[in-house]
Amino acid sequence: ITDGGYLLVIPINHTTCLGVLTESRSKNLDHLKDQLITLLEDEYESSVTCFEHGIIGQTVNHAHLHIFPAKINLTEQIKVDFPNSKIEVVENFSAFRKKYRTFHVPYLLWSSPNNKILVCWDPPAKPEHLRLLTANLLGVSERGSWKDMDPTLDKRLVKETIDKLS
Repeated sequence: ITDGGYLLVIPINHTTCLGVLTESRSKNLDHLKDQLITLLEDEYESSVTCFEHGIIGQTVNHAHLHIFPAKINLTEQIKVDFPNSKIEVVENFSAFRKKYRTFHVPYLLWSSPNNKILVCWDPPAKPEHLRLLTANLLGVSERGSWKDMDPTLDKRLVKETIDKLS
């Protein structure tokens, strides 16, 4: 979606969503996220946003956290899109994991421009909701769906990201 620096963090073992990670893996994810945010902020001189669709709106049935250099505010549009869904701030992925085990409902998870993690519980989201919203906010709506992404552009951006972050 972005002009480089777009990363996906994917658990090696099959995991449906980040909410089902073990406590140890949640702590590892918190640490890894912080490291990747620092790396992207330094390399791209930009704030960083992240999100996960949970088990709602997934087009691939496996947990994957999107992390990318862009200062966008997803929160306001999510409030508009899902006015009847509860939205709350969680301290980190470990705290989110505990909340998920309490609610155990579908969710959307994202970071705010000040790096707070927010979760929207049980929204009636369609597949790729956060990805499409992100692309629209960045002014590149044509990149919203990974299925429709220009393969030549995609390959170029992947190569540039790998080269820059290596």
